[in-house]
Amino acid sequence: MHTGADSIPAAYLERYPEAGGPAERIPLWKLPFIIGRSETADHTVYSGKVSKEHATIEVTEGRYAVRDLESTNGTFVNGQRATARFLEDGDIVHVAHIEFCFRHVRASAEADGADSERLVEQTQLVVADEPHSLIRGSELLRELIDTRAVEMLFQPIVDLRTRTAIAYEALARGTHPELSANPATLLALADQCDLAVELSRMFAKRAVIASARLPPGVKVFVNVHARELAHPDLIESLAELAALASPAHPVVLEIAEASVTDVGAMIKNKEAFTRLGLQFAYDDFGAGQARLIELADIPPDYLKFDKGMIEGIEAATPRQEMVSALLRVVRRLGVRVIAEGVETELVAAICQRLGCDLGQGFLFGRPA
Repeated sequence: MHTGADSIPAAYLERYPEAGGPAERIPLWKLPFIIGRSETADHTVYSGKVSKEHATIEVTEGRYAVRDLESTNGTFVNGQRATARFLEDGDIVHVAHIEFCFRHVRASAEADGADSERLVEQTQLVVADEPHSLIRGSELLRELIDTRAVEMLFQPIVDLRTRTAIAYEALARGTHPELSANPATLLALADQCDLAVELSRMFAKRAVIASARLPPGVKVFVNVHARELAHPDLIESLAELAALASPAHPVVLEIAEASVTDVGAMIKNKEAFTRLGLQFAYDDFGAGQARLIELADIPPDYLKFDKGMIEGIEAATPRQEMVSALLRVVRRLGVRVIAEGVETELVAAICQRLGCDLGQGFLFGRPA
């Protein structure tokens, strides 16, 4: 295959650690560029789900493309399984369950004649602990918000018994050329630039508008930033969101359970949600100290068990017993439980047996 690598812009991959932190930038320093579990791969991924030589990124017809190397668990582009597919800047590539964002280096930087590693360094997300970087970060985030430079992906939430999608969680991806695509990275920067509420609200509005492409009758789960709960115009903002919502796609607000610290305020918020026709879910339950008092005093419509409680549960009998006990309490409150991070049929069966109503994870569909 003729690569023609000299005639196209340099490119790199971004990979975000599951535990958070800055993105890892992976320059495509040679072509073809092989990703796999093998130590001889150009980029090694230490996971049993990744094949020894899983996928390759190469250039054909003057364009970057990803090609699956007959892997066991597949290669995906923007949620769709791909044998071979051209790549555009910002595309999300999954090698089995490992996520990368494909990025072109800007042509203006290429013209400077720098090598690919230096070009990658020039595209790093601004360092938010430096004053000049905060100013630049605020400018870029404001551009992103004003131009709505974001695309929305949706991941199904299914009934574990019928495997029917009853809802979809909206997940944002930034498309600003000088900022990360990862929403967690964007929100972390926005927190330091005092733009987290504005960014989160823009994400939510774009999610509700984009939900028009979902099948009728399914709900759309929209994330609410912790800072929004204490914001003085929370209810006014949610009224605007509710006005955008279609009856065919009722909105469920996802609230991190750790952010519910004022029971009195949350009771009033719940009353306002009901008036506006909005339901709500506690997200990431069990990720830290489970707030059982808040759960009992202000029961949500849905409770999402954090994927840390679900992953590996098939080999952890004590955890199964703990989840089963929590489910007995939660179900008495009339709350529907969603198990996050379900990746295998065995885990799905265990969650259903323990009493989970719903499931979310790669087994049922990737964000797309």
